[in-house]
This record gives sequence, structure tokens and C-alpha cells, in this order.
Amino acid sequence: MPDLTPLQREAVDAGGASYLYGPAGTGKTTALHQRLIRLLRQEPAYTVLALVAEPEHRAAFFDAVHASGLGPYSELNVTNYSRLAQSMAALFWPLVARDAGFERPYVPPTFLSYDQAQVLMWRIVTPLLAQGAFANLRLRPQQIVSQLLDTLNRAALNALPLEEAIARQTRTWAGEPERRFHLDDAATAARAFRRRCLADSLLDLSLTVELFDTQLVRHPEFHRYFRERYRHLIVDNLEEQTPAGQNFVAGLMGETQTTAVAVDAGGGYKRFLAADPHGAEGMRGRFTHVFDFSHSFVAPADMTALANQVENHLLHTTLPTEGAAERVLTVVGGRYRREMIANLGPVLHELVYGRGVAARDIAVIVPYMDGALRYMLTGALREAGLPYRLLRRRTSPREEPRVRAWLTWLALAHPGWGVHPAPYDVAEALTLSIHSLDPARAQLLVDNLYRPAAPELLPIEQLPARIAERVGAEDAHLVEEARLWLAARAHSDTIDVFLHSLFNDLLARPEFQPEPDVAGAAVLDWLVRSAARLRKAAPAMGLLTEADLGAAFIDAVNQGLVTANPPDWGEPPDPEGVVLSTIYAYLLAGEPARVQVWLETAAQGWWDIPRQPLSNAFVLAQSRSPEIPWTVDEEFAVRNELLTRIVRGLTARCREGVILATSDLDRRGARQDGPLWRALGSVVRLKTSIESSA
Repeated sequence: MPDLTPLQREAVDAGGASYLYGPAGTGKTTALHQRLIRLLRQEPAYTVLALVAEPEHRAAFFDAVHASGLGPYSELNVTNYSRLAQSMAALFWPLVARDAGFERPYVPPTFLSYDQAQVLMWRIVTPLLAQGAFANLRLRPQQIVSQLLDTLNRAALNALPLEEAIARQTRTWAGEPERRFHLDDAATAARAFRRRCLADSLLDLSLTVELFDTQLVRHPEFHRYFRERYRHLIVDNLEEQTPAGQNFVAGLMGETQTTAVAVDAGGGYKRFLAADPHGAEGMRGRFTHVFDFSHSFVAPADMTALANQVENHLLHTTLPTEGAAERVLTVVGGRYRREMIANLGPVLHELVYGRGVAARDIAVIVPYMDGALRYMLTGALREAGLPYRLLRRRTSPREEPRVRAWLTWLALAHPGWGVHPAPYDVAEALTLSIHSLDPARAQLLVDNLYRPAAPELLPIEQLPARIAERVGAEDAHLVEEARLWLAARAHSDTIDVFLHSLFNDLLARPEFQPEPDVAGAAVLDWLVRSAARLRKAAPAMGLLTEADLGAAFIDAVNQGLVTANPPDWGEPPDPEGVVLSTIYAYLLAGEPARVQVWLETAAQGWWDIPRQPLSNAFVLAQSRSPEIPWTVDEEFAVRNELLTRIVRGLTARCREGVILATSDLDRRGARQDGPLWRALGSVVRLKTSIESSA
């Protein structure tokens, strides 16, 4: 057992119901790990349920158990709420399906991943768009789809019926009247999606949670099962649980012999996904033992002063700020983003090679990681000789060139699917597939050989002699090989088998790619697994032929389908590298760093909340009055509270100090002076003055 403080030991040994509360980094999770190990020395693993906020947090519990040297623990259930809800819904389906409103309760459920739910919602939204729905709404179709799913999911996670969530969205809207028509269209689409799921036994996240929360958790048979199965309940990061998750804990903690929950003070970063930190704090009185953790094992005391500086400015408090400037290591500036990043590179190089800070102990944190910023950052780190790794929660596969390329070949091999790749996409696919072919010559080939209306590539013999000479015989031969291979495989394989063969039998050959295409293999793996998962759900979704499946799959990606927990596109990440992350991905990962870089500190993005005109996460909160209109003042207050929580969460995960890096102008050329920069104004001026006089 690691060295524990007396408070941690007391929390590990406590019986009954225990509530561990305090800032991040104060040892609460370590206490839960050791409590689990203590239980496993006395009880079978089968009797313990541990609930984490994120699937990625499971590994830390298993690592702690493994390091303890305990025997078999394969029956230990460490899971998150949505996965638990899904497994229980599958187990108890015959018991509750009819009462939950499913039209054919004898048909086993088909669980939809987030990716698959987007495909189904897209099939519902497309005809509505053709009829004029969402007119004049400045959102891409994919954004409409994701916000509709957000409304469904937030309703369920807040333990609200769908109709009540729809009514809340309408009643609380106090803006322009036109938006009410958009909300009516959103309600039509959400209801159609729900009807389709109930008719075909499809369970997306919202229906899974609703079934679990309103049917199973309240069913006497489930209580009997849970009481006989689980004797001990452990919950980490209760503040990141939704009201539905907290209802589960509150309703069943009395069924277990012991319950221990940990709550991060100032947490609740998943507010956009219905997390309820106030609800978690309000459960404090339900527990027989309360342990307040205050000593940080990560952040020095004056890191709190830096967070206080921001809170005083945003929330008009008067917390002590002495020592805040000492935790700002330096300020890096520049007129434009590229200058800021160019100036940041040498600073990070000096940290690693001059001061001996390990690259993995540096985290570069930014509100938004667009493609241009990612390209500049990774380029600067390579120039500085520093490895790096990206933390991402969601991404659009369409942004990865190889995804577009491999799907272009899939479409060309199946012209009957009605998918017509643009000439640019075909040229890009040729460039990525044939290592020696540059974009200019690829475009020449496409201009002369590609017929988008078919769509098809013509035989190489039809290439004019002067163009063939410019392209070169070797590359022209490889293009013809690819064309013949596609023609031979047309209609003969399922999507996943075709993609696997495309890469392994054609594109991985040395004449196409002399060096192993590791990035291409990662893309292939994601595509194959995604297609295979969609195939399992396809019949229930109405995708009855390979053409239906293929066209829906390609269309979903091209429309901007967002995938949760994406793979690492591009070159494999270096686990020893500098962390590049958005704010919420970093906070939810829970990784502390010795040095943090707050990139674009003056950007408005630190204070922004996602623009979601069709789904307001805050009016759907269970704890909010459903009658009060959503006002500018309330939005202002929410933004300030969120930024305060963000900064407190970041400083609690920082061992030494932060580097403030910002540019005078944003990527559009507008001057930057965001709330975080203004909140840190006196600290920045003091730090700049000290550096100037040094």
C-alpha cells in the first residue's frame, strides 16, 4: 500500500456510506483505489461495482489493483454510467421493454453507438431539410444532427421526458421569434427519431438511459438483483455524473453494505453533457461519513492564488491572490498566431533541454484546436525537437485526408451506389495512395481520366500522350493498376472486407508505398471497425442492402459525422511527448502537468460556450426552473462560472506554473482581449515588469 495520509486511511477503512470531497489532486481517487484493494482482500471481485466518469478512467483502477499483487479480479466491474445502463438494459430487456413503449418487445434490442445514431438521425433529417425545415438556420446539416441528438441525450440524462425537454426549449426561448420555428422543426425530428427507435427496438444513448432510469432502477426485481449481486459501490467524480447517474447512486446506495463516492470541488466540466456538480454537492447530507480533503499532492499553495485572481475578477470575490504572479513562468506574445507559436517553440525547447523538464510534463492547452493551429503547433514542436501527443475527445473523420481517400476508392469501386466523388477528392486519393505522385500531376490525371457523372476512371490508354509524358510511365502504370483492381473487386465484397483488401492487397504494396504507412493503417482500422459496427445495426436501421449501407456510411462521413474517442490520425503519438489538448479533453483526462501553456490566453474561446440554437444544455438542467426565460444575464453568469471552474481545475493539475501565450490578433484578424486575459491583467503587468527589469 502506498504511503497514505491519516485522512486517506480513515476514508479507506470507513464502513457505511462515505463522501470524499475536495479539489482535484488532493488524494481522493487514490483513497478510492486503496479502498477497492482493501475490499478485494475480503470479498470476491464479483461483489464490487466501481463507477467512473469516463471510460478512460477505468485503467487507473485496474492498474492499482494489478500493482497490489492481488489474485484474480476478472469479475471486477469498473464501468461508467452509460455502459452500465446498456448492459443492464440488455440483461433485463424482456422485463421492461413493453412498459417502456417498444412496439415489438419480443425483438432483441439493437444498441446504437453515437456514430450510428448520427447516421439514423441524418436519414430522418434529410427529407425534412428537403421540405424546408430549419430554413435560414446558419448551421451545417451535421451540426443540426448533433444538436438534435444532444437534446434527446440531455433530456434522458437530466431524467426529463422528451416532451418536457421540448417544452422547456420553447418556453425558455426569449430571442428572435423565428427561432421558435426552428425549435418546432427540431421537435418534429426528435419525435420522429424516437418513434423509429421504439418501432424497431433501437436504443441510442437517450433511450438506453431513459429505460434504465425510469424502468429498471425503479423495478423491484432490479433492486433484488442489485442487492444480491453488489455489496459495495464505489463512485469516482460524482460531480461529472448527470442527474440520472446521481439518481442511480442515491437510489441504490442503501442496497449495498458500503458506498464511497468522491467529488471534485469546482469540477463538473461536462455541464454540456448534463453533468450536475451542484447535485453532487447536494448529496453530501445523505452520507454517514464525510471527509474533506484540502492538501494538494500536485499543486503548490500559491497556484490557488492564480485561480483566485481569475475568480475575483469574474465573480467579484475577494480571495487572497498573493504569490499569483510567481506561478506565471513567462508571457509569450506575437501579433499573429504564427508569431506567437514561433516564439513559443524556443521557450519550450529551453524548458526541456535547458531546465530538464520532461516533455511529457508539459501540456499545451487551447480552447479550440482547428486544423491550422494544430499544423502550426506540431510544426513548431518538431522544429524544437520535441515529441508530442494529441488528446482528443471527438473529431470529424472527414478532416483526415486518408479517410476521404479510402472512401473515394470505395465509391469508385461501387458506382451504382450513387456516390460521386469530386475531382479534388480523386486527385487527393491518388496523391496519398501513390507515394511518388505529386498533387499537380494527380490533378492532370483526374482532369483527363475521371468522369464524375459515372463515376469512373478511364483506362490509361485514353490519356493524351503529352499528359502521359508529364505524368511519367511508372506512375501512370500504378494508376492503371489501381483502376483494374477496383474494377475487379466491384460488388464482390462487403464494405469492411473491401477496405481491408484495398489497403493490404493494393495500397500497402512497395510500389505504392515503399515505407509502411502507419497512419494509413490506423485510418483503415477505424474505417473497418466502424463499417462492421454499422453492419450489425443496419437491418434494424432500415439499411437492407450493401448499397444502402455503403451509401449511408460514405454520406455520413462526408456530411461531417463526429466520432467519439477517435483514433490517433496521422503518425502514432509519442507517450513521452508534450500534451496538446483542448480545455475539456485535458480536464477530463485528469492528467497533471509540471508546466501548462495556456495558449491564446486573450482569446474569447476560453469564455465561450458552444453555440447550440437547437439544444440549450442549461435550460434542460433538472435543477433549473422550466418556466424562467433564458436571458443574456444568465448566460453571462454561466460563462463566468464555467471559466472560473476551468481555471481552478487547471491550476489544481499544475505542479510548477503556467506560461501565458497569446497573440494580438485572432485568425480572422480581430483584436483579442478576452475575459481570461483581462482577469489576469495585473498579474501579466507585474510579470512583464519583473522580466523587463531582470
